[in-house]
Amino acid sequence: MITFPHIGPVYLTAALMLKELGIPAAVPPANTSETLERGKSVSPEEMCMPFKFMAGNLIQAYEQGARSVIMPATVGPCRLGEYGELLKRLLDEAGYEMEWHLLDSPGTIGIRQWFARLKQAGRNRTVKGPRVLFICIRAVRLMQQIDNLEAEIKRRSAYMKEPGSCVGLLRGFRKALSEQERMAGAFAAVRDCKRALRKLPLESGRRPVKILVTGEIYTSIETAANQGLEERLMLMGCEVRRPVTISWWIRHTIRAGLGVGRKAGSNYLPYSIGGYARETVQDMEQSGEDGIIKIMPSGCMPEIVAKAASSVMEEEHGIKVLHLIFDEMRGAAGYETRIEAFVDMLERRKCVLSGN
Repeated sequence: MITFPHIGPVYLTAALMLKELGIPAAVPPANTSETLERGKSVSPEEMCMPFKFMAGNLIQAYEQGARSVIMPATVGPCRLGEYGELLKRLLDEAGYEMEWHLLDSPGTIGIRQWFARLKQAGRNRTVKGPRVLFICIRAVRLMQQIDNLEAEIKRRSAYMKEPGSCVGLLRGFRKALSEQERMAGAFAAVRDCKRALRKLPLESGRRPVKILVTGEIYTSIETAANQGLEERLMLMGCEVRRPVTISWWIRHTIRAGLGVGRKAGSNYLPYSIGGYARETVQDMEQSGEDGIIKIMPSGCMPEIVAKAASSVMEEEHGIKVLHLIFDEMRGAAGYETRIEAFVDMLERRKCVLSGN
């Protein structure tokens, strides 16, 4: 069986795609503190939290019977470029030996080599021929629809009579997706959720605080890594936007592999320094929100540089940024206090600027 590490809702689509391709898969349990502890048991202390979560995912998948891993990677200054090789060595030494398929950035290894590695990972599939491409394209479309719908739920939540209604809808939507056996059922779940969203009662005249969530890609997307940040903001009545999604990553990766669609450098960080730090700074530079929450795991080198660039933006343009650094300490009280104080400050500032 093949497996893969978690990052946000991608496992929902990946599991369905592998099933329709006829590839036996072991999907690790959702990330919890136990996952992190399992990962820490084989990881160097100085490695960042995403690495330890991924190590924990693969240990749990191995115990479910997985003997093959498909692992996205990057070649570059970010330590994700070393994740695959280091994870393999550490897990092998700990007795979790598996076959690895590293999907390095196609911009580095070439799009042809990237597809060759993907083909090798799926060599045991029962589906052959053109239908393979059809299923893969359909999975990408499903992921895009999931990301778009979740973004709309987070935007509209701020205008509901009951902010918690959208949090419940979002959780129910993911639960419904996890219960599907085919992609057709998942597309139906998306349509059902859209209808349910339109039926939720709105409260007229609301002027909510708008917040951009940006930063390191894994911590931004994976709820367990950021301790449910977006749901917390939704319950506080904020309008939330997070531009970095799995769909964004797929488009960015493919375009980079084809050598098209490259973004111009930011005025504050003109060069790529690894990870998606340059994109983080660009998002902050172009933000029209009332405030920005920039998140990262402890020790993330590219985002440390992005933090320095964002501090200059704060001074020059008066934008309000809350920097949150997440590590293996899972206490939520400190984060909750800082988030509440930040939102309260933005609300007061919004009232002053509007003359109220």
